[in-house]
Amino acid sequence: MADVTLYDAYNRPIKRESLTLELARGSMTGIRRVWNETVASGLTPERLAAILRNAGDGDHDDYLTLAEEMEERDLHYASELGKRKIAVSRLPITVESASDSPKDKEIADAVRSMLTKGGFRFLLKDLLDGLGKGFSVVEIMWDRSESKWKPKAYTWRDPRWFTWDRDTLSQVRLRDEADMMNGIELAPYKFIVHIPKLKSGIPIRGGFARLAAWAYMCKGYTVKDWLAFAEVFGMPFRMGKYGPGAGKDDIDILKMAVANLGSDAAAVFPESMQIEFKEASKSGSTDFFERLAQYLDNMVTKGILGQTATTQGTPGKLGNEDAQQEVRHDIRDDDAEQLEETIQRDLVQVFVDLNFGPQENYPQFQLRAIQKEDTEALVTALKELVPLGLAVEQSVVRDKLGLPDPDPGAKPEDLLGAPVQSAEAGGQAMNRAMNRDMVDRGDLGDAWDDIDRAVADELADWEPLMTPVIDPIREALETADTVDEFEAALADILERQDVTALVKSLATAMFKARVEGLADEN
Repeated sequence: MADVTLYDAYNRPIKRESLTLELARGSMTGIRRVWNETVASGLTPERLAAILRNAGDGDHDDYLTLAEEMEERDLHYASELGKRKIAVSRLPITVESASDSPKDKEIADAVRSMLTKGGFRFLLKDLLDGLGKGFSVVEIMWDRSESKWKPKAYTWRDPRWFTWDRDTLSQVRLRDEADMMNGIELAPYKFIVHIPKLKSGIPIRGGFARLAAWAYMCKGYTVKDWLAFAEVFGMPFRMGKYGPGAGKDDIDILKMAVANLGSDAAAVFPESMQIEFKEASKSGSTDFFERLAQYLDNMVTKGILGQTATTQGTPGKLGNEDAQQEVRHDIRDDDAEQLEETIQRDLVQVFVDLNFGPQENYPQFQLRAIQKEDTEALVTALKELVPLGLAVEQSVVRDKLGLPDPDPGAKPEDLLGAPVQSAEAGGQAMNRAMNRDMVDRGDLGDAWDDIDRAVADELADWEPLMTPVIDPIREALETADTVDEFEAALADILERQDVTALVKSLATAMFKARVEGLADEN
């Protein structure tokens, strides 16, 4: 396309010369450093409260570092957050063209080709990093070595390299030496910014890391105390006994033997001495620490997955077996719809604008689970209704059956379709078509016989005859939202169909044919 001025979703003009540059590269020193100090080590309630408070005020570096360390250190938190990400990133990818026009189909095919290139699934996972931290930013590396603009790579950028605008704390800006305090605007068409809407409020307060941070800290104290408890009470108390005549050397030998039993589980001492193992007395329940850690893990699971039935084996059901999946379907679908909007806004429309120019309607990117269809009922309905005049797009039927569009270059013999007519049958069909054309022109000639005339007479007014029969079916299709609702409506359709005119026409035609046949015999 011509190099016309393009504007992004925020009405900012783009600079094509900057699209192939790497604008958010990190460095060893600079403002976008690749190294960060640890925050999780020695975390205290006072320190955690300060980290969360500063993040809400716009200083989020320590909070984002903690969020990353939580995924690295807490097996349970990392597992549950990973389930939420994978549930969305593995959904089937589809692209719906804006219409059935050749141009819109061409644009949709180009978008599909772009999305099937390597790295797109990784892009989805990188964007879903925003579930834990509140937002995620990926830089697009554009390639213009060929005739079209296309993404060469999608590079995840450390969220600590970005800041928020001071007025609303909701617009992501790139930290840069050009404006150390406020950062600079993200270059149009260069960044994909995903901000999951998990709760209302400023984005940095919406990530799961903030929700799970207190449980993470408390669990750290619990496990530490548990280990200290196990160190003291995990082994039986060892007590050495010696006789009244034992000397100092004998007592030293016994002490060494008792100490070695704790580390080496072996010791040598005189026969006159003895060692007893006594179970240490413990106050309170021995599984207190385990139950506390389990409770904290359950709360994290409930916050991320919305239930605990599929993680900890907690008794109870959620209503049906489908709801017992790793991630509830309503949560998964909500995450997918939000990610769809981000990809549509920051990648699909950008790709189309660069290669085809701004469009009134764009192809739609979708991450949707394949819905189970009653294919038998669908096929039966189509077999009955299509011959009656119901118009159905082939692409819609293919989507419901889970079948891809055929390759435009495929040979007819390689595709499933209606049986090919023989040459004789094809010739007869061509003759009938020619006869109908001759009737329309009024040029019958000798090729027209009495049967053809009778058929032509009846077909002349077939539309008004069939309208009272088809209209109830069409109304049922328009009002039904599902196949089950349509099947339920079929029971009442016969009562609303008016076949009086059709039956009268057929009876009259049969009578006329009978009379003409008798006349010919005489």
